[in-house]
Amino acid sequence: SAALRVRPASPPAARPSAGDKGPGSGCGPAYHFGTHYSSAGLVLHFLVRLEPFTALARQLQGGRFDVADRLFWSVRKTWAGCVQSMAEVKELTPEWYCNPAFLRNSNRLHLGHTQAGTEVGDVELPPWARSPAHLVQTLRRALEGEYASALLHCWIDLIFGHLQRGRGAEEHLNVFFPLTYEGAVDLADLER
Repeated sequence: SAALRVRPASPPAARPSAGDKGPGSGCGPAYHFGTHYSSAGLVLHFLVRLEPFTALARQLQGGRFDVADRLFWSVRKTWAGCVQSMAEVKELTPEWYCNPAFLRNSNRLHLGHTQAGTEVGDVELPPWARSPAHLVQTLRRALEGEYASALLHCWIDLIFGHLQRGRGAEEHLNVFFPLTYEGAVDLADLER
């Protein structure tokens, strides 16, 4: 079985702190990430090859697919972007663990060519994955394995618990753009 290893995006000393103003410098509270890890756009990014997400992705882009270089076309490229840049924040959708169809361009969608000339079709898999089904099966085994189970409480604390806001979030490099938090905007004021 394939071993999955995670390495930090960069040495801790090189990471920004919440005291450093992000892209919104001078425009409010500091944050580590200018976007949220989960959004409708991210779901469409990963699931563009499956309906109804295909139609929704086109609708989001004014009736066309996004630029091919920005589409999800390579697991390796997406992984590299996430571990090399704090600007790339992506949560894996459930399909990564149960539905290999999202990795195949079964509908023969014309997704374009990257600037390097690569035609975007089926998602390029990591070298160890024999097929989309093998990738999904391996990820599911890892998710359900002892290592992930032993650390699940840490993820829960970051996403739903005491490390999602405040000092704990700052100490764990887990502060997102302020408007991504519920209650950051008084919706009643927007209606006036």
